[in-house]
Amino acid sequence: MQGAKDIAVFLKKRALVEEEYGKQLTKLAQSASESFKSHPRSSTFGSAWSSSLKVHENIGEQRIKFASDITEVADDLQLLVKDTEKARKNSKDSSVKQEKILIDAELALEKSKQKYDMQSEEWERAILLKTQDPYHLPKKGLFKTNKTQYQLNRSEEDAHSKAASADQHYRQQLQIVNAARQDYFSTYLPEILTGLKAVGDECCMALQYQLARYAYIYERALVADGYALDNDSGLGLRSLTEKIDKDLDLMEFIKSCDGQRHMASVKVIQRGDIPYKEYMMSAAAHQILNPNPVFGIDLGVLMKRDEQEVPLVVQKCAEAVEKYGLKCMGIYRESGTGTQIQKLKAEFNRDSKQVNLDTDEYRSDINNITGVLKLWFRELPSPLFPQAAYDHFIAAAKIDDERMRILGLHTVINDLPDAHYATLKYLMGHLNKIRQYEQYNKMGSSNLATIFGMTLMGDSSTGCLNSSNQHRLADTHLHVRVVQTILDHYRLIFEQDE
Repeated sequence: MQGAKDIAVFLKKRALVEEEYGKQLTKLAQSASESFKSHPRSSTFGSAWSSSLKVHENIGEQRIKFASDITEVADDLQLLVKDTEKARKNSKDSSVKQEKILIDAELALEKSKQKYDMQSEEWERAILLKTQDPYHLPKKGLFKTNKTQYQLNRSEEDAHSKAASADQHYRQQLQIVNAARQDYFSTYLPEILTGLKAVGDECCMALQYQLARYAYIYERALVADGYALDNDSGLGLRSLTEKIDKDLDLMEFIKSCDGQRHMASVKVIQRGDIPYKEYMMSAAAHQILNPNPVFGIDLGVLMKRDEQEVPLVVQKCAEAVEKYGLKCMGIYRESGTGTQIQKLKAEFNRDSKQVNLDTDEYRSDINNITGVLKLWFRELPSPLFPQAAYDHFIAAAKIDDERMRILGLHTVINDLPDAHYATLKYLMGHLNKIRQYEQYNKMGSSNLATIFGMTLMGDSSTGCLNSSNQHRLADTHLHVRVVQTILDHYRLIFEQDE
């Protein structure tokens, strides 16, 4: 039983160690996956490393499951100790009860023996007094008695009667004690010892079973880890590493550069034609050429001017992404080409209705369209999450209870101006579709929230010279939490159209 106690304590502590290890490993793998930007994830190295991190995440989750399993074994051992202690106590109580019966009988025998000896001594004294033999009188009878012979004879007879009665009672009590001793040593004690041994045997067998169960759980966890490290499906660390092709990655990287070079202080001659450089007109000229610009215009003004709840630039870009980019790796995380983004921006500013994103020029690189959409949100005079409601969003994001945080964000969002509410609902619906294809594009709610957090909420420290980096980092974390919570609970926060 003490062994079961010690093993239960060991397994409890082992479970805590395994659980902490599993949680930390899972957290580390997820953090490394989210921050991995040194190589495109579509490259063989990027794909292998991302899959390797997923292997570590799986091992962490398996360790958490292992901790839960051995906790169950420890709980069962504690229950075994409790049941064994109860059975042992019952056996002890039964033993004490039988021992008390025997001890009480022996005490009663001792009293009857003392009474028998006392009465026999009185009878002996009466006999000696009766004979008047000075040489055999007891010390107490050195002086002659004044009793007559008749009285002496009567005293001797009374003493003899009492001695005989005491003798009979002593003999009866002796029979009772001997019978009780016979029952105790022949029946009760063997039964108690047998029962106590059975309790011990049951505890030993149960302890051995739980140790075997723990061994099986441990073996199963090690096998699961080994299978995660290398398996027939080619998703083990060794197999993933063998898939890295540095030459192919180099060629893909060169293609992605699109003929551009990073120049140092010395100007070098570029191969190919000299690109066209558009003349940058003044703001007044742009106003004449683009009477209905969409970049840098307040949402409320756009809604009133164009008579549309959601700006056309947002609708067109989102629809194009949903047509051609749902399965694109790293959608919204990968950057487009700067010149193409500026060109598309100019077209939207000129006439949003005439922009056609279905042409080969634009759908060939969906990152240019996502870049324009992100740029449009960044250039809003007032962010999509207005500065007036900024503190309310941050307060809601700080709520630890998820249900109360969702309710808080729902309340703040419902109080937004119509233009902000409609555009936010439309954008979150679009991003919700993106994350539904996470298995292809690797863009879950956490990644999307990281990208759009600061873009949609702005920077509360703008113009504040004393704002510390730590404060800005905390704000960024809360921005991400706001967007991720809205994405994770999109259908709860926004009223769905019939």
